[in-house]
This record gives sequence, C-alpha cells and structure tokens, in this order.
Amino acid sequence: MQNSTQEKPIILMVDDKPMNLLSLSAAIQDDEFHIVQAGSGNEALGLVLDHDFALILLDVQMPGMDGFETAELIRSNAKTRHIPIIFISAVSQEETHLFKGYDKGAVDYLFKPVNIFILKSKIHIFMELYKQKKEKEILYANLEKALAEAVAGRKVIDEQNILLKDLSVKDGLTGLYNHRHMNDVMEAEFNRAIRYKTDLSCLLMDIDYFKSVNDTQGHPFGDFVLKGFAEHLIEHVRDSDFVFRYGGEEFLVLLPQTDLIGAVAMAEKFRKAMEKIAFRQAEHQTSLTVSIGVASIYIHHPSDYSELIAFADQALFAAKADGRNRSHVYHENDHEPLYKKLPRDQRVHYIKDNITAVLTKTKKASVASLELLVRDLGNSRMKKRTLMLREYITMLGYHMNLPPQVVETFKLAATIHDCFQSMIGCADDGIQAEEDRKQIPFLMAELTEKFDFFADEREVLLAHHEHYDGSGYPLGLEKDQIPMGARIFSIAEAFVTLCMASESNSESMDTAVITLAEKAGKIFDPQLVSLFLKALKACDPNKISDQTFDEAKKAMAMHLKVKSGKRGGKP
Repeated sequence: MQNSTQEKPIILMVDDKPMNLLSLSAAIQDDEFHIVQAGSGNEALGLVLDHDFALILLDVQMPGMDGFETAELIRSNAKTRHIPIIFISAVSQEETHLFKGYDKGAVDYLFKPVNIFILKSKIHIFMELYKQKKEKEILYANLEKALAEAVAGRKVIDEQNILLKDLSVKDGLTGLYNHRHMNDVMEAEFNRAIRYKTDLSCLLMDIDYFKSVNDTQGHPFGDFVLKGFAEHLIEHVRDSDFVFRYGGEEFLVLLPQTDLIGAVAMAEKFRKAMEKIAFRQAEHQTSLTVSIGVASIYIHHPSDYSELIAFADQALFAAKADGRNRSHVYHENDHEPLYKKLPRDQRVHYIKDNITAVLTKTKKASVASLELLVRDLGNSRMKKRTLMLREYITMLGYHMNLPPQVVETFKLAATIHDCFQSMIGCADDGIQAEEDRKQIPFLMAELTEKFDFFADEREVLLAHHEHYDGSGYPLGLEKDQIPMGARIFSIAEAFVTLCMASESNSESMDTAVITLAEKAGKIFDPQLVSLFLKALKACDPNKISDQTFDEAKKAMAMHLKVKSGKRGGKP
C-alpha cells in the first residue's frame, strides 16, 4: 500500500504505447502530483491494488484487455471503485462509444489529440478534491481517536440497532432479504412499474431434490449448500435486481425493467451454471440442479404483486412436473414455455450481468436526508421543481436508451443540485457578482466531496453551467468535452425554469420549447434538444402544439444551417 507519509497525490496513466506515456507525462507533469505509468490493463489492475490513486487516465484501445474492460474491473472492486477514471481515446467519437465509456464508470471521455489545457484543468480539480479528501480523512481519524472513549457506549448501541435492522429484513442463514421484506419491496416495485409503464419480471426458484441432501448428508451441509447457492445467485443478478429467500430451498428474484425474454435469458444462464457447480465441505460433496418459474407484468397482466408471485409459482410447479432442471414461463393454457415459440434470433441474452455498481441505497438515503433538510427550510417550490427535473431527465434518458443506472445518476445530481442551491440561497437572495456566480459549480463539487460515493454526480454539478459553444463556466468546455449528464441536466433545468417562471401563463411551455430550440448549438447540445422535444411530444402530444413544434424545428434548422455556413466559410 501507499506509504502513509506520502503527501503528493498519484495519477495512474495507462497506455500500451511508451511514446504516448512519455509525451503525455511530459505535457502534464506538475510538482503537485506524481505520475505512475502502466503499459497494459493487467499491469494497471495490479497497481490500483498497491496505490491510492487520485485519478486514472486510461487509454481505450489496448491489446489484450482494453480500457473498457479494465475500467469495468476497477469499478467492480469495492476497494478501487471510487477512483475517478478519464478515458482517453482515438476511436470514433460516436455517442455509442461515449455511452459505453460512461456505462463502464468513466467520469469523463476525452479524444486524441488531447487538449492539454482542458486535461490540466480537469487534473487540477481532481487533485484538489483528492487533497481535501485526505485532509478530511486525517481530521476525522484524529477526531475519532479523541472521542473514542466518549462515544464507546453509543457506538455499541448503534451497532446493535444496525444488527437488529439487518436481522429484521435479512435471512439469518443466507444473508439475502427475507420473506417479510420481500412483500414490501415487491409492492413498491410493482406499483413503480405500473406507474412508469415499465416491465417487471419475477423468477421463483426451487433447488431440485434438496431434501435428499439434508437426509443423506445432514442439515449442516445442507445449510452450507444453501449459503453457496445464494452466493452464486447474487453473482448472476444485476445491482438493480432483488434476491430473496422465499422459504426453505426456494428463492425469488425480482427483475425491474426486464421483459420476459430478458428474464428467461437470466434464468437459463443461472440454471446452466448450477449444473456445472459442485458443493464441497470436508468429506461431503454434492451437485444440484434448479427449477425456475418465470412471470412478467407486460405479458401476464397480474392484478397485483401477489398474483405475479402466484404466476411464477404456477410456472415453477409446471417446471418440476415436466421433469425439473428447467425454466418454465407461466402460460394459462399451454405448458410449453412461451420463449420457445419465439424466433431463434430473438432467443438471446441481451441484459448485461455486470452493470457498474452504484451504491444506490446509500446514495438515496443521503439524498433523502438532504431533501428532508430542504423541506424543513420550508422550500416547497424547490421540491416541485426537483420533481419536474427528475421527470424530464428520466424522459430524455429513456428515449436515449441510456442504462437505468446512468439515468439514476443524472437524477441524483439534479436533486443534490437543487438541495444545495436552496440551502446556499442562490435561488432566493442570489449571488449576483459574476465571479461569485462562477464559483457555485466548484462549491457544489466541494459539498459533494463530503460523500465519497458521489464522484459521478459531482461531474454533472461541476459542468452543468458549461455551454455547447464553449462560452459557459467554470472551465469553458464545449461540445463533447462537457459530460453527457451535464448536457442533459442543463436542458432539463432550463426547460423547468422557463415553465415555472410564469405558471399562470398557459403558453409558458410553448415559450420554453421555442427558447430551447433557439439556443440549441449555442448553450445546449442540438442533438439532445432535438431528442428532448421529440420525447416531450411523444409522451404527451397535447403538451406542445403542432404549430409550436414546427416553429421549434424551423428555429433549430435555421440555427444549425447558419453554424454550418460559418464552418464552411473562410478559415
């Protein structure tokens, strides 16, 4: 590990070309930090375990393990997932590559040749954030030591309360959520799926002939098998999924925003994996299979969450009746699994198993505390604004086909922004001086440093006042240099602000639409504005009149034509 006396932050630079490492190191070298170089993804993975890096500059195109794979592995490790990663790439600048970079956990994405000024500015920010983090860690360590005796009794009580809370929602043997907590989660997720018109699938699993394991090899070994089964099941689901011990040797998996095909793919992948696993403990050994019942909201139309479970239970019964070790889709009049009727080219697994982990529950709890504080300050208007912001960010993210976890990050950033803005007082007494106003993004970034797990949201807060043409602040970023989340947030924020400016005016939304269109390519990303307006029209055709929609398209087309003419003029 890094020596505790080490004062300067360390940057890890990863590139398979030594010349690139040499030239970039020379360009950004500064007395305020050290640079460690790695020539491959494998070498980088070894280094991140031995050093406390403040930042990673990661090349995308590398032989063997590329940058995306390296970032995904770094993000999957609890010890290293907090390290901010900036991708540096010479590949295509299409948004699919950008989305993939953000999907793998990048805080930013720069293209070669790198603008050294922009890169140095970003590095400087991360170095300051890292130093502040270290200073706080030292301060907190000293405070904890000084107060250890005083809070010892309280600590014991708190630990016992946490343990009691865990015991109330978790199964004591497997560590999975228990049946009682399952009902609460199922009801909430079912209602959310109905409200937002998304799919929700349920897998009910039963270990085949498990009774014989207990009877022939004893209950202690049976408990060992159940714990091992639960661990393997957790490895096969996404962070957004929920896994419960339903009872005995039965387990339930809830898959939000997953349709029937995706649920069957996940079930089959896990079922086949279990066929190859042997459970061993001392002289005991066994292999096992699992039967799985599958049901979903969109296909089966359950009236409530309990009926969704009942459908999955009936499908599980059919799977066992058909010979066990199989997945079976609930079907009222046909015992043949529904997915087998689909064309072969649709029988694919299209849901990723390992989406970059975000600490969803911890983040939501922290943001909920901030929202409670703002509510206590009596700012009801800010609450309404935040709800609208989250709604429009969700709408645009859905129409961009962004992963749900990425959209959730952008929504959390919007909530944090409004909470901080309300507490700082920007919305009321304002910060009128231009120089003071430009410090607000830095201030919000500094405030989120209190929460180490808000690194991705921090990028949005830092860049949400940047303009597409480079005229914004604080760093003067332009176009794709601005993080995707910040570009999305700036559009949603401007739209909500304009709509709320004159709530009594029935034409306020039309005015907001025209304003976005006129400023596309200047302040806002024109492609995202176009998608936003199309999404708005698709979600509720009555929200925007056809005349306004046509005027907006003309305004955007005229502006983009002018911009194109400038680019084609004299050099």
